[in-house]
Amino acid sequence: MKAAVFEAANRLSIQDKPIPQLAPGDVLVKVELCGICASDLMALRGEITDYSPPVVMGHEVSGVVTESRRDSVKVGERITVNPMISCGECHYCRSDLDKYCQELYGIGHDIDGGYAEYLRIPRQAVENGCLLSVPNEIPAEEVMFIEALGCCLNAMRETIFRESVAILGAGSIGLTFVKLAKLRGLQTFVVEPLGHRREMAEQLDADCVANLDEIPKLMDVANGGVDTVILATNNIDALDLMFKLAKRGACLNFFGLFPKGNELKLELEELHFMGYKILASWAFSRWSMNESRKMIVEGAINFEGFLTHRFPLEKAVGAFENTANRHGIKTALVP
Repeated sequence: MKAAVFEAANRLSIQDKPIPQLAPGDVLVKVELCGICASDLMALRGEITDYSPPVVMGHEVSGVVTESRRDSVKVGERITVNPMISCGECHYCRSDLDKYCQELYGIGHDIDGGYAEYLRIPRQAVENGCLLSVPNEIPAEEVMFIEALGCCLNAMRETIFRESVAILGAGSIGLTFVKLAKLRGLQTFVVEPLGHRREMAEQLDADCVANLDEIPKLMDVANGGVDTVILATNNIDALDLMFKLAKRGACLNFFGLFPKGNELKLELEELHFMGYKILASWAFSRWSMNESRKMIVEGAINFEGFLTHRFPLEKAVGAFENTANRHGIKTALVP
């Protein structure tokens, strides 16, 4: 089978690999689509270090079971995966905080993921409930967003909201936050430098969408500031903007992942008297993944128009370049 292998920083190669062989309890999936996540791009650039190359990356998967060594999983099921495989027994796992498990390893991070024709789901992942089945009538183009939506739902659960929210960045994650904010009835502001992404935010009925030179207009509409700011980008210039937009007592969620070495410096007396609530949400929980699946299956949310670019697996390098250049909204590989 063909696979896109992350070999080392700035080295991605297309290789012929054997179709994975299954052990008892394993499941084999034929990959339909696999979205390119910003974290994969950052790993390829050498900006983050939580990957274990050489490895087939890819964790935003939609696929169909083609072979199963577990009675409860049937051939022909359409699935996605919770890519975090944990021990299932420690304090963190018992608290639905698997991402902090000391024995955690990840599909597409530490073991081969979805940038390939076939993906093996190991027995431990299946037993931990990491295989999420969806009705076959749910399109692959929706299923591939379950993991990303799970991350956003987890952040929404952790964040303090009142009446208004500003979302900085309108890529696929920022636009997902727009959808969730509108479902929550929040006055929703978006800041995005790229015109085609601002247009998408407007189509999703954001209350005010601004370019970087239109911040005064946004502040005027927001009556001087917002109750919550969600950083959905890793543009370093957005850090100052977060605090500029925030009211006293606002909640600031640093959702965007920055390259290693970046720092946030705060004047602590000002922090104290401004009363900011600062947090950094990342990844998902088992609750948020299940809720994400439920919302997509029930039609409570959809991702129409998000998947703007598809590349065959053989052109994975070009797909990463497309993502790096911020063309469209979301790019996926098609094995």
